[in-house]
Amino acid sequence: MTPPDSGRGGRRSRSTAARPPLDGSGRRLGGAFLGDVPESLQRASDVEAWLSTGLDVQTVFEPWATAPVAIADLFDRLAAVWEAGRTPLLTWEPFTRTPEETPDDLLVRIVRGRYDEYLGEWGRALSQWLAGPDGEHGTPDDRRILIRPMHEANGDWYPWAPSVAETPASTYVRAWRRIHREVTKRLPADAAVSWIWAVNHVDVGDVHAEALFPGDDAVDWVGVDGFNWGTSREWSAWRDPAAVFGEMLDRVAGCSARPLCVPEFGCGSERATGPDPDAKSAWLADAFATFVDRDVRLAGYFGTDKETDWAVFGGERGANTIRVDGRSYRTYPGFRRGYRAFVDA
Repeated sequence: MTPPDSGRGGRRSRSTAARPPLDGSGRRLGGAFLGDVPESLQRASDVEAWLSTGLDVQTVFEPWATAPVAIADLFDRLAAVWEAGRTPLLTWEPFTRTPEETPDDLLVRIVRGRYDEYLGEWGRALSQWLAGPDGEHGTPDDRRILIRPMHEANGDWYPWAPSVAETPASTYVRAWRRIHREVTKRLPADAAVSWIWAVNHVDVGDVHAEALFPGDDAVDWVGVDGFNWGTSREWSAWRDPAAVFGEMLDRVAGCSARPLCVPEFGCGSERATGPDPDAKSAWLADAFATFVDRDVRLAGYFGTDKETDWAVFGGERGANTIRVDGRSYRTYPGFRRGYRAFVDA
């Protein structure tokens, strides 16, 4: 069915001045990863029609593609996100070519300045992008961005994780700070760039999240990524939102007074008795309520089916079916209800 309030009237303004601030001082920010850009731009608009409100941020994943044409292509895609009325949340992953080809000593190379030339070129391109179409900083068409580099480093699945790189946590901190320094020194002092430090919701390996904190002078948000895998894996079980996020939110809040975020989260539908979309829908509503209770100021959903059925709109399963612009989509009413309550709280 089509929700009675599924029109597009809730879209956020495209103007910079009308968008909420990125420092956590305004209302809560919501967003999602919905696939690669530009292919996912229409999907994001359809999600907004379903939600009857806007996505403040749209997540983009990007490796360290060092060729000038790749840098230019990235910022063209980020401009498309901005022009669609959303602020890009760039998950910036130091895969130097592919995950398999990324060097084992990646963190050490960053610390020693091996990537300074790339970071400088990237910072200059970012500065130009932030200035907007008129090329002038400090004018109404200036842009904003959230950047999340080297996320989930307290896990054991990324080459920038000290447990994988077999380096001390301090090497990660030094690498983060060098990345931040080399990019920031190419930007104007008042550039609207917010840096997100985000860890996994549990430590996997022998490095504690707290040891990875880069410092308040290099971080604008502290965050936790977390997923309810249900029974989709041999090692996983159904966990409620408080169990997934609660302890690590306390821990990262103990590192800094910076605003809290959950930049990447998701829930599958697999339970011991089989797929249960209604349970997933309830979990999603509960997750947003948990974020409000914990004063999380930004939440971004991982909205594509990948390892399991994470999607909440147009995925493999759903607790409901709706139509948007003549097309049918499986959806989760709990996400819609929870998201709207979160951004309006």
